[in-house]
Amino acid sequence: MNKNNGAGGFFGGASARQILVAVVFVAILGGFFVLNRLITPPDVSQSERRELAKLPELTISTLASGEFMDGFESFASDSFVFRDGLRTVRAASVFGLFLQTDKSGLYLGDSGAGKFERIDAESYRKAADKINKLADSLPGLNLYCAVVPDKSIYSGKYLPGFEPSEAREILSERLDGVKYVDITDALDGGDFYRTDLHWDQTRLDGVCAALYAAMNISPESAMPDGGITTAGGFYGVYAGQLALPVAEDTMSYVTNGYIDGASVSYLNARTGELEPGPMYDAESFSGRDPYDLFLKGVQPLIVIDSPNSRTDRELYMFRDSFSSSLAPLLTSEYRRVTLIDLRYLDSRMLPSLVEFKPGADVLFIYSTQILNNESVLLVG
Repeated sequence: MNKNNGAGGFFGGASARQILVAVVFVAILGGFFVLNRLITPPDVSQSERRELAKLPELTISTLASGEFMDGFESFASDSFVFRDGLRTVRAASVFGLFLQTDKSGLYLGDSGAGKFERIDAESYRKAADKINKLADSLPGLNLYCAVVPDKSIYSGKYLPGFEPSEAREILSERLDGVKYVDITDALDGGDFYRTDLHWDQTRLDGVCAALYAAMNISPESAMPDGGITTAGGFYGVYAGQLALPVAEDTMSYVTNGYIDGASVSYLNARTGELEPGPMYDAESFSGRDPYDLFLKGVQPLIVIDSPNSRTDRELYMFRDSFSSSLAPLLTSEYRRVTLIDLRYLDSRMLPSLVEFKPGADVLFIYSTQILNNESVLLVG
């Protein structure tokens, strides 16, 4: 014969403690549900510098294919209330509690925060093949190639990421008629921003000297005397991705007689014409990516004319974002510097936009992030 202990009804024989746990659990779930409905998530994560996932369209087709659930999972993760705070808790646990060296490839080292990635040898080889194809279309020019080393090698830790010797070996063997310039020893950890992947323009004298030595230029000074202007404090891309409290960086830029006397022209993608613009764009510093201060950030084609240069030499730079801060420093030695970003300009358009001067210098200079993703280079 069963006895009724007085705890019947909906909860059956559950104890008061079990009932309390169930109530609290439902209250927490309900609370988060209500908060997520009341608080509208932002369209863009400023800390991570990316657009957040949107709620996917619910249709029979997207539901049957699984597209809706995949999209909803991303949306739920990106729009969850208190998301940034929870990311910080997770990061603190990874580094402080579990003593791991990285969080999804992100690390903290002597050179600050960074993200390591191994060299994709096959992608490097394909990138070299694209460089060779471009080189074949540029007869009579002096051809050079350099790789911006990943800051992880200066972190003071063993991180299974970028290997300078491997990059040098692959490109030196693969490139045909293009001289490889190793700038690894021209840099150290302090030459990069602590919260960003980019290098600090005010500390690139060693890079300039290494390039000049390889390209048969004998400057009076790798970085002529001038001034340094502070744009302000900023947090780089790794600060937001890491989700830990870190000290802000300071972004400064170099001025001298050569830079001040130079003029800059940018390609207007709509008209196909070059239009004047600033060397350093203070308005861009206040935008999503402060590094856009240098040559207005993403630009397919830029021409810098330097009438005060020491020589009448010309340089064509096939480049990524690192060259935005490097190119202004080269105005002391080059009468004209043309920057070409093949991520946004197909190489087949070059004959109609750029007149390559015989005897000029060509520098292919890319970071490992680009060489590991050679498909972004539009070489037809």
